[in-house]
Amino acid sequence: MNHVREITNYFHYKNSEAVTKSLKLTLLVFLIFSISFVVLSTLLGPPSRWAAASPGCLLNTPETTSEPPDPSPSVTDPPTEISHVLFGIGGSVRTWRDRKRYSELWWQPNVTRGFVWLDENPDPELFSHPGSLPYKVSEDVARVKNAGSGPAVRIARIVLELFKLRLPDVRWFVMGDDDTVFFVENLVSVLSRYDHRKMYYVGGCSESVEQDVMHSYGMAFGGGGFAVSYPLAEQMARIFDTCLGRYSNFYGSDQRVWACVTELGVSLTKERGFHQMDVRGDAYGLLAAHPLTPLVSLHHLDYIKPLLPNRTKYESLNTFIQTYRLDPPRAMQQSFCFYNTWWHKWSISVSWGYTVQIYRSLLTPHELQTPLQTFLTWRSWKNGPFTFNTRPLSTNPCEVPATYFISRVQDKGNDTVTTYVRHDSAKKCKKGDYPHTIETVVVLASKMNPNYWIEGPRRQCCEIKGWKYNSMEVRVRSCKDGETITS
Repeated sequence: MNHVREITNYFHYKNSEAVTKSLKLTLLVFLIFSISFVVLSTLLGPPSRWAAASPGCLLNTPETTSEPPDPSPSVTDPPTEISHVLFGIGGSVRTWRDRKRYSELWWQPNVTRGFVWLDENPDPELFSHPGSLPYKVSEDVARVKNAGSGPAVRIARIVLELFKLRLPDVRWFVMGDDDTVFFVENLVSVLSRYDHRKMYYVGGCSESVEQDVMHSYGMAFGGGGFAVSYPLAEQMARIFDTCLGRYSNFYGSDQRVWACVTELGVSLTKERGFHQMDVRGDAYGLLAAHPLTPLVSLHHLDYIKPLLPNRTKYESLNTFIQTYRLDPPRAMQQSFCFYNTWWHKWSISVSWGYTVQIYRSLLTPHELQTPLQTFLTWRSWKNGPFTFNTRPLSTNPCEVPATYFISRVQDKGNDTVTTYVRHDSAKKCKKGDYPHTIETVVVLASKMNPNYWIEGPRRQCCEIKGWKYNSMEVRVRSCKDGETITS
């Protein structure tokens, strides 16, 4: 009996010892786990305050992690250059004869890439100029069923036909009319801001509200030009002909393109440097107060007065483009100077490469950057409304600025010297403080960094260096720390 009791006590002792060891082991594992958790929490930081709302937690399922966003194009790809842009210009044999001179002003053989798309084979003489664009004849649109107006459908399909060429190293397809003038370096500067690997539709609206209401505020007007990134063009190619059949009632080619882009869920990215130029009369006031953005395009030049007085439309545009090429980012950029003495209180507006205005009173920058309304609306020939503010052109000759137009440009290495000559108005102010004696304005400026528009653009300052005899000298420069454009 005692033997049985001893055996029982022995097993009780062993069981107790086993339990104790098991508890010690459990405590050791728990301690190790706790220390590890504290260390990991310290290294990884506190949990997100949104963690409790994550679908994985709520559904008690493993959370999925999204892939990191695409790196900036500048990290993986070389910067966008003109060789990455393919132009598609809409034209016809009938219109090309008179309008080709505009394209030949901006086209750079062996540099720019693209074609003007015609409705039929042309006379080879039309393309005999060494600066002419190459051409292609559009596909027959008769097979595109229920699409409506043949010419509009043909022009709309240029983006599709460009894509089907499958030319190498294309990032952007840029469309325009045969009377569109592109400022190529500035176009590239604008497009380089955007990731060409994403779907983008870039362009501008009409200046006349009546046009935007009739067509759409969300549409890129084709005359001002618009750009489609390669991925968007790729998606458009899959649906385009079918899509066109749903919009046979639309008026123009650009409206059809916009509708099909919208079906892909892409909206317009607006850039104010694309100019449809839906205005009549004299566009001087609009261009003399160009917005703070690169000048990308001009259109409808046959429907407005010449940019420069006493010259033809072609001559004045050619003069401006020659100036533009010396400092593309600065073209038409506006700067303000003020000359405030006991006798003279003048405001000076410099629109580089184009014009200078001198007012005989002190105006605020807000007033100076608001265009003088020298033009009318496109369709109704009325005083507005426009998609921007305007200020009236006074009938009082003493309230109208003395105006000076580009006459000469000199390249001084890192600087430019532009000279502007006075244009006498029909009515002359008789007051003594009007700038009667100033016949020329000479503007000195450093060439603008091409990356200026990426680095947070700011309107530059200018100062009057003085005048001698009948010539005033002005310096345009970057503003100093704490300096305002009215300083």
